[in-house]
Amino acid sequence: MTAETDPLLMLGIDVGGTDVKLGLVDALGTIVQTHRTSTRELGTPHRVFQYAMEFADAAIQDSSLGSGRLAGVGLAVPGVLDERDFVLREVVNLPGWLDVPLLEILSTISRLPSAVVNDANSAAYAEHSLRNLGDRSLALVTLGTGIGCGLVLRGSPFGGDHGCAGELGHIAIEFGEQALPCTCGSRGHLESYAGAQGVIAQLRTALDDDASAEIDPRLRAPDVTPRHLAEAAESGDSTALAVVEQTARYIGQAIGLMGQVLDPAVVLLGGAMTFGGNKTRAGNAFLTTVIDTVRATTLVQVGGNVQIEFASLGNNAGLLGAAMVAKQQAFHQ
Repeated sequence: MTAETDPLLMLGIDVGGTDVKLGLVDALGTIVQTHRTSTRELGTPHRVFQYAMEFADAAIQDSSLGSGRLAGVGLAVPGVLDERDFVLREVVNLPGWLDVPLLEILSTISRLPSAVVNDANSAAYAEHSLRNLGDRSLALVTLGTGIGCGLVLRGSPFGGDHGCAGELGHIAIEFGEQALPCTCGSRGHLESYAGAQGVIAQLRTALDDDASAEIDPRLRAPDVTPRHLAEAAESGDSTALAVVEQTARYIGQAIGLMGQVLDPAVVLLGGAMTFGGNKTRAGNAFLTTVIDTVRATTLVQVGGNVQIEFASLGNNAGLLGAAMVAKQQAFHQ
């Protein structure tokens, strides 16, 4: 088999504050090999990219993979990505990555068609590719300590003119001096109500309001977490179920605002705080309330047509999306 007919492979690099996740992906979007290493040990973009290329070269030479040819490299990074110059303007836990020309360095080291994309948009693009949505739009809402949103508009990842598109956690859902303060310095943002700390604050308020209720003892623990809340809700605890339902209303309200502006075909819910997702009754009830809230707060053409469901891909979505963006770049060179 000649180099021209060898199967094409893409390298996805997903950089986080703790780990760098690497993956070789074939042209159909199947991950054929992965690897994880410490971000801190590698440190700089130069070292990360060099390490990633060494991983790819070694993996391709592994006979168990068969023949293959690396055709492109994609990088997913957290933070505020300037998509004009492909530099990070704001990022947490990645010292030495700010204002560095990431695309230029990656292209120089790989000597292949390369792409750089925000990690949330990368994960959204992976979900978009999985569903073969073509030129339709998708939003992937990630629920956890914070609330983020990756966007694919008309078939392409979209970060906005200032790298802040998809900051759903900072949509205001309450106004005035009584609105809860947000870590960003403003008030009334979704994250303050439906991020992990906001949900626990909701729970503690509910417990204070009904101290005599029969409450799952896990909910009264000083170190209670959203996971405990999800477990109690699944067991049928009424207070836990009420908090899950209110959280769903907050999230549905924010998705409705976004939907009324962007009108995406698909909105997905992912991250660590989906209350069990489609594997639990509590998770499915959470999803139903989100959908009902979106429909109740939007035009029927928006809420009645958008498909809202749980995300399908797990922790490898970022590297898979980066590889698929690299494929798009390689095939349009």
